[in-house]
Amino acid sequence: MPTFVHISDLHFGREQPEVIEGWFKATQAIRPDVVIISGDLTQRATDKEYRAAKQFLQSLPWPAFVIPGNHDMSATDLVERFFRPWKKWEKYIQTPLEPVVKTPDYTLVGVNTARAAGWYFDWSRGRISKQQIATVQQGLQNVPETSLKIVVAHHPFWLPKESEYRDLVERHNHALDAFQPVGLDIVISGHVHSAYTQVVQGVLIVHSGTTFSNRLNEDNPNGFNVIRGDHTQLEVEFMRWDGLQFQVAEQREFRYSNGVWQQTAGLNSI
Repeated sequence: MPTFVHISDLHFGREQPEVIEGWFKATQAIRPDVVIISGDLTQRATDKEYRAAKQFLQSLPWPAFVIPGNHDMSATDLVERFFRPWKKWEKYIQTPLEPVVKTPDYTLVGVNTARAAGWYFDWSRGRISKQQIATVQQGLQNVPETSLKIVVAHHPFWLPKESEYRDLVERHNHALDAFQPVGLDIVISGHVHSAYTQVVQGVLIVHSGTTFSNRLNEDNPNGFNVIRGDHTQLEVEFMRWDGLQFQVAEQREFRYSNGVWQQTAGLNSI
């Protein structure tokens, strides 16, 4: 039964070293199979920030599955943003923008939802194209029936009411309609610096807040998620930074039944 640690919105350039140190201590005790990073490794996509992100990734004693976010493109160098938006990602991170990992126990498919621009004022918004949807469908096919199927994106496919103003990824409904029949279990994401879970169209949405940065929302301290389970049952733990260490703040349990995921238990520990 695999264990995943899900972190997001690291924002090197605005990181807090003591929180990073606390995360390493907590994660060493968890011993994950994979660390999933759902975008925004940097704050302003500078060389210095990318070097810090690279150093962090190289220091991980666990396998990492990482995708980019909107902050990983330059907001100031417009030539770079429009003509080579992933220049620094290719130089420093050196992993595919949309990685795929398949094992007998789990399948991870990454989707790059960040865009250099759009027909709207807020260029931080995300989109998933029709071609990306088709590619994800292909990635989820021809895998063992017992494999836990996970899509990792930066932008949210569902938002709680207090965060709805941030906008969902464009084509989210179409994407979920397409993913559910090929057995998608979980969408993992970040972007809005809030942690939550929600079952949408039978698929479990698991969202992380910012794990290391000081760009905090009210009532949302630094945190990360721990996901344990298989294609029949899952447990999600929200880990929260209390100023000294990461602790379990809440635990939720889910079970797969009649083709959909359903929450079966939730426990507040604080």
